[in-house]
Amino acid sequence: MSHETPALEDLIVDLPTWEAQRAGLLQRIRKALGTLPDLPAQVEAQVLEVRQHPLGTLEKVRLDNGTSIGIPAWFASPSQSNAPGPAVLWCHWHGGEYDAGKQALFEQNHTPEPPLDAFLRMGRSVLCIDAYGFGERQGKDPESCGDLGQEGEHSLCKAFLWQGSSLWGRMLWDDRMALQYLRQRSEVDPKRLAAAGLSMGATRAQWLMAFEPELACGVAIACLVRYADLIRSKALNRHGMYFFVPGMLEVCDLESVLALAAPRPLLCMNGAEDALSPQEGIRTIQHCLSKVYQLYGCPEAFESIVAHGVGHACTPAMWQSMQAWIGKV
Repeated sequence: MSHETPALEDLIVDLPTWEAQRAGLLQRIRKALGTLPDLPAQVEAQVLEVRQHPLGTLEKVRLDNGTSIGIPAWFASPSQSNAPGPAVLWCHWHGGEYDAGKQALFEQNHTPEPPLDAFLRMGRSVLCIDAYGFGERQGKDPESCGDLGQEGEHSLCKAFLWQGSSLWGRMLWDDRMALQYLRQRSEVDPKRLAAAGLSMGATRAQWLMAFEPELACGVAIACLVRYADLIRSKALNRHGMYFFVPGMLEVCDLESVLALAAPRPLLCMNGAEDALSPQEGIRTIQHCLSKVYQLYGCPEAFESIVAHGVGHACTPAMWQSMQAWIGKV
């Protein structure tokens, strides 16, 4: 590489040094995402459909983001709960499955059971939105130019870059709107919110923990990518265009983003054979994050599990660990 990425190690020599630097670090990361709209103080939403689920009530909603398509989403609340109660923003994966999006909430193609059933059984409300280019949003957002699938993702990325923004920044903006909507729901206790996801959804959850200080905890499954190590592994082609932020390595690498989650609970789980998350990078992240959480006197609040013999997948053991982690909130 032609430049040296600022090292987190220089900022975590002690707690006062870290606390003095973290706001500036967050601001620099935020700037790298490009020009983004201000988040609304109140998220307007339309309920399009209400269904009964064996474990609760399911609503199809559309969050107003100023476009005709809006942000399509599913919201569900458990039948056995004392509202307001805990809730989860489930961030769906990528996997080239552009037709799925929020429908991942109902599927077990990549998880041991449908996430919807798991969270309702736990007594958690849950929200899942269509990210840009997925589900009902395919070809519908103006910046997609009507293109579908991977071409649609590329068009979105190009359009936002020309606007001085980034696809990743806009995806996070939508996720933050989704969290704001959750806080507004009468069924939800805003102090008991968790963000969780698999693959692309894991990365979304990681960044949300950095940008949303009111999130109580986060769980990231099957994606823990230190960018410099991804380059060294010659594995850039394993991640979609959404993943890349202009100038990111001039600001920091992933461990610095994750450090902004401290001291709140953060669980990361990955397969040792997952080529999308180079192991050397995971070890660096584990080392740095352990030091950050130790500064706060709560090393147990960060856990990184690497499952041997596992690739880019969510195993039943990972799924159980996720539920146990979120169950503490």
